[in-house]
Amino acid sequence: MKKKIILIFSIILIIILACFATLYVIDNNRMKNNEPVLFSTWGKSYSPSIPVETDKNIEEEEIEENKYVDENPVKLGIYIESGDTKQLITEYSCYWEPELVMNVFYAVPTQEETISNYSFDTLWKEYINNYPNPEKYRIGYNISFTLSSGEKVDRTILNPDDAYYMFPKVMCFLYDDVNLVPGKPYYHITQDVMYDYTICSSVKLVGDVETSNIASDIKLTAFCFDSDDDFDPETGKYRGNSSYSILIKRI
Repeated sequence: MKKKIILIFSIILIIILACFATLYVIDNNRMKNNEPVLFSTWGKSYSPSIPVETDKNIEEEEIEENKYVDENPVKLGIYIESGDTKQLITEYSCYWEPELVMNVFYAVPTQEETISNYSFDTLWKEYINNYPNPEKYRIGYNISFTLSSGEKVDRTILNPDDAYYMFPKVMCFLYDDVNLVPGKPYYHITQDVMYDYTICSSVKLVGDVETSNIASDIKLTAFCFDSDDDFDPETGKYRGNSSYSILIKRI
């Protein structure tokens, strides 16, 4: 009889221990998944844990904090000379022949349809001084077109070295009309005189030996930037709002 009681007690104890072991495993798994526990585990009470901020959450917050916002207020236009005025244009037609100048295109911080054609230094300051911190703004360009082979050309031009890569499809020359030196001949910018204060205020396009291979219009965009973050870190393309584009068509 005594042996039977001990056996029954042992079975009951084993069942109780098995139940506690099962609850322990279940509660541990639920805690790992941030779920409410079913029972106090081994004398310790647990409540549902608060989800912690994962690396993904932190990464998304950092991306949101570093999201690019362009606050450049400059309105930019592309102009050509017409007698004693400069005219705002949206497209321009000309002959595309080797060594033949298509035109000089001026980037001016305004979008008035007609402006006076006087000293560009004075003209530039008249309009750029309408904006805060006018000394920080610089001008860049983008030229894009499609060749008869189907190849697409799309180049950002910030300096003479960039412009050089357009040859021999089309010749491209940059000019600083703002910082002209009195008595010095008017000449396009070369890389050795490309300074921090240089403003590429105009670009001259000239036909070259492979210009005849261009099958589309030439899209010329002028843009205004004030820091490196105005350019996409992956593509190097301008991503700001201060830009103006025209189409150059072949006659």
